[in-house]
Amino acid sequence: MRVRIIWKLFAAFTLLTVATVVILNFFLTSRLYRQVEQKISQRLQSNTILAGEIFRQYFLGKDNGGIKREAENLAVRLNLRITVIDKQGKVLADSERDAASMENHGDRAEFIEAIDNGLGQSTRFSRTLNYPMKYVAVRVTEGDEVLGIVRVAVPLSEVQLELRQLYRVAVLGTIAAVCIAAVVAYVMARGISRPIRQMQEVAGAIAGGRFDKKAIVKGQDELAELARSLNAMSDELEQKIERLRYLDKVRTDFVANVSHELKTPLTSIRGFVETLEDGAINDKGNAVRFLAIIKKHTQRLGNIIDDLLRLSELESGGRIRMAELDLKGLLDEVMMGFGHALAAKKQILTVTAAGDFTIIGDRDKLEQVFVNLIDNATKYTEEGGRIKVQLADKDDSVIVTIEDNGIGIPKEDMERVFERFYRVDKAHSRELGGTGLGLSIARHIVLAHKGDICIDSELGKGTKVLVTLPKTQQ
Repeated sequence: MRVRIIWKLFAAFTLLTVATVVILNFFLTSRLYRQVEQKISQRLQSNTILAGEIFRQYFLGKDNGGIKREAENLAVRLNLRITVIDKQGKVLADSERDAASMENHGDRAEFIEAIDNGLGQSTRFSRTLNYPMKYVAVRVTEGDEVLGIVRVAVPLSEVQLELRQLYRVAVLGTIAAVCIAAVVAYVMARGISRPIRQMQEVAGAIAGGRFDKKAIVKGQDELAELARSLNAMSDELEQKIERLRYLDKVRTDFVANVSHELKTPLTSIRGFVETLEDGAINDKGNAVRFLAIIKKHTQRLGNIIDDLLRLSELESGGRIRMAELDLKGLLDEVMMGFGHALAAKKQILTVTAAGDFTIIGDRDKLEQVFVNLIDNATKYTEEGGRIKVQLADKDDSVIVTIEDNGIGIPKEDMERVFERFYRVDKAHSRELGGTGLGLSIARHIVLAHKGDICIDSELGKGTKVLVTLPKTQQ
């Protein structure tokens, strides 16, 4: 059977408190017992000395009748037993018994000690009264002469009554202390166990794949820090799992897209080859046309494979050959290669540049970036459209903006345009000969240069691509 931690803590706190209270109570009661006993003894001694002074005159006057009367009166006033004894041990008077019937007290311990030292005391069972008594005796003298002994006694029951009252107070105090300690222990145990239990529930939720449950954080102690760490771990795990799910989806989509992209041209090639095998090869006109189609699809396969190899190289941290280059000169060369495509669609390409555009980068890979971006701009801009390329010098970076007034990109597709094989218009893209990897390759190259690339587009109004490249590499 599992025992909850609150009860373990409660039991530990309570037992510790009870043990502490009992030990303290033991030592305190012992000390108080001694103090009470000492107080009673001091009171008896004071009364005995006082009684001795009172009886001196009666000893000097040998007034036995006065001694008897004074013993009875004084016993009533002090609420004590008074016994007057001569120096030979004969009892002259006793407040509770007939002196004549009492035996000689010369052998009593308190009598002997009082004769020798002036003051004596003892505790014993009284044969005369048949119950325990505490005795204190004082020697009465005149000069060097011993006149007699005055003894005061109190029943031990009275002493024990005071002690029982003391014990009663101590026991009640102990019970009250234990009850208070139990309440405090429960509150403390609950305060410690509750956050632990909450964190246990959160850990169980995390283990079950649920990250919405969070531990409540209160205070600045170690438990609060642990709760914060657990919540942070939950958030981090959730992000990582979401990232893994996303990557798994990307991987699945990638495999599906690669299969589809390769299957489409392969199916066409296979179909035309089979047609040629069936006899179309003897029809020279159709044979030439079929071979041209096969060649086109073969080139497309080659482009896809080349782009996949480039992308794989970039993703695996392929080597970037850094060197100083003039970005403006590089863009001029790239744009010269689009002269025929621009003329065929009657598009206008303008370039604006002002400043120093010398950077450190890989010329060949940056050329791939801008070829892809300008190629996309020409493909997805209608006849007579405009394409603007602007270079801006900003502090330690160069910003290249490629803007067109083409068909644009829907908002729902903006977040996925850099994914591999993702196309906004799949049919139109394939007609234009795209592999669906151009933007993904461009993004990896820019990031490898510690730069940034972003796209802003509006459907039907055009697209703007901003590429930021640092002038130097750290």
